This record gives sequence, C-alpha cells and structure tokens, in this order.
Amino acid sequence: MLPAFLFGLFFLVPAWWLWNKPALRTWAVLPLLTALIVVGFTIALKLDDVNNRQLSADVDVLLQELSQADLLVGNDLSPDDGRLLLASLGSQAIYRAAPLVPARKAAIDSVLYRLAAWAADARNLRQWGRNANWDREVFFLAHAGAVIGHYQLITRDETFAKSFKSIGEHLGKRLERGRYKHLPSRPNEDYFRPADNAAAMYTIALYDAYYGTSYLTTNFKDWTDYLEDELYFAESRLPCAAFSATNRCQLEPTATATGLYIAYRAAARPAAVQNDIPWREWLHYFGQTSLSPFSLSIRPNMRDGKRPRFCDQGAYPLNCDTYETVVGLWAAAEYRAHYTYFRLYAANALRRWFFSPVNFAELSVPRRTQALTKVAIRAIGEGYRE
Repeated sequence: MLPAFLFGLFFLVPAWWLWNKPALRTWAVLPLLTALIVVGFTIALKLDDVNNRQLSADVDVLLQELSQADLLVGNDLSPDDGRLLLASLGSQAIYRAAPLVPARKAAIDSVLYRLAAWAADARNLRQWGRNANWDREVFFLAHAGAVIGHYQLITRDETFAKSFKSIGEHLGKRLERGRYKHLPSRPNEDYFRPADNAAAMYTIALYDAYYGTSYLTTNFKDWTDYLEDELYFAESRLPCAAFSATNRCQLEPTATATGLYIAYRAAARPAAVQNDIPWREWLHYFGQTSLSPFSLSIRPNMRDGKRPRFCDQGAYPLNCDTYETVVGLWAAAEYRAHYTYFRLYAANALRRWFFSPVNFAELSVPRRTQALTKVAIRAIGEGYRE
C-alpha cells in the first residue's frame, strides 16, 4: 500500500504551493481533497484486507453456493472438468480461510465433506472406473486429490483415505519414474500441461503433509529442472501452456494458464518463491501499465493486441480473458508481491463497495460454476498469510 499512500501525499505539495499564493489560495482545496480521498481509500483498503472482510464475504458465498444440490449434478452443459476444478479451488479457498474464520468451522467441515464425497464417488467421475488410465489423467488426479486432501487435513477424518492414498501414491511414484516429469492431462490429449502438473505437485504436497511421505522432495526439483532446461517459450522464462512429447510448443503461454502454473508451483513448495523469476516474467508479459494505484490490468496474451491461438484451450476448462486478474491476485499473494496484490485486491474491493453483489441464484449452473470459480481463486489469494 505504500506507493498508493505516497501517491496521495504527493497532492499535498500543490496544495501547499497554492495555499502560499494568496490569489490562488481557494484552489488549494482541490489537491488537498484529492490527497485526503486517496489516503483515505488506501487506509480503508488496507484495513479491509487485514480484517479479512473480502475473504469472509467470499467464503460465505462459497459455503452457501457449494452446498446447493444442483451445482455438482452432471449434465451436458456443465462438463465434469469444470465442476471438478471448482470443487478443487473452492475447497482450497475454504481450507486456507479456515484458521481466519474460526466461527465458520462447522459449515467449513460440512462443505469440505460434501466436496470430498463427490470427488471420491465413482458415480460422479469416470476416472475411478477400472478401465481408466491414470497415467493420462493428471487433471483428475491433481484436483480430485486436492479436494480429498483438504478435507482430511482440516478434519483428520479418513473416510476417503483409500481414495487419497491411491491418488497420492500414484502421482508420487509415477512422476518420479516419468521421463518428462509430466503426465498428460486427459486421455484425448497428446500433450502435457505445466499448470495441471503444477496442481499435481500441490496435491503431492498435501499428501506428504498428511502421511509424512517425501514425494514432493524427490519430484519437485526434477520437474522444475526439466521445465527450465527444455520448455521455456521463445525468449521468455515461462513454459508453454502445453507441449508435446518431443518438447514442441503446442499452446503458447496465456495469463491464466501460466498464472496457475506459477501459483500452484509456489503453493506446493513455498520455498520456491525465493527465486521469483517466474512471477516477474509473468507480470512482465501479462501486466499492463496503469497510472492508478488502485487497479492493475492483466491481458490474456503475451503480446498486446495479439490473441493467442486456441486461447481457451490454454487453461481449459477456464475461458480466456475471464480469470486473469483473480489468478494474478493469487500469484501475487504467493510471491509476496505486496503492491501488485494491493492493486488487484483494491479493484475488487472497490467494485464490491459501490456495486450490487452477484445474484448467483439467477445464474444457470454453467454460468454459476464459472462465477464461483472466479470467487474461489480470488479467495485463495485473499486467504494467503505469511
């Protein structure tokens, strides 16, 4: 918040100058009022964040909406991937927020149980079937495992321990043996996605935290080394959104896909943020210059005015040009980029202060899933505390 605070104080200089000019003294009120408004907003936003007001509001939304009976019911208009990602991100947001909103513990345990029961039920997700090839299902493994892991770590209840162990052991051992240190996200894709495999690293971290294994230690370095040695895109130090088995870039980086990669990378191993090159590169390519200390624009593509090919496929099932700012908020929190976090946080807080909240009850299930996914990603960032 310091740059925004100093920006407000800057207006005291013209106010003082005008005050000392008798003929212009009346005009001193304008920069003085501007200074008071900017400083007031800065302090108010900081207190809003410190007191977890936006986080509490977002957690209330998630607890309410993730309890709705129709949200996780399968239908052709709302594919399993979108629901599973919402369950994963929603459970992570609630898991992180739990120590900050202790009064909601009963509701948190209830919702996390519901999500874990859904993710562990073979009637909901085909990947639990006997014929599923888990070597080509890292999206499922990462996010279903995260949902169950969040529940077990919060409650210490092992109702779904068999499912969690199956996923944790498969991921830990398979990535350790894997030539590319990556697994394909889905059976119908012949390429690898760093964002989905970063989510797998996060799930392995949850598994290690609960069972005392060390799969992350043995996998994380080889995984990051492979990305750095083979998969940086063009002149950047960021990986493609997807690459082939011959290390050819299939989908160029996008703000959402790459942002999820660096955010999950940091969440899996917080020590990774000591080397903050991925974050600096992400902000360099996707952040847009703004003179406002209370907002920051994130473009979906690396080059201004040039939309990436197959942009929506980069972070599937998330749509392009929709989630960039909330992903940026999460990544900024993980990488301790305080001013960037403040600007992205402020834009959302000001919007909530002055505009009516979203009426989720009016949204169809697919649109509600998308909107709640955005709330969940934002809440993950808001719930981060050093």
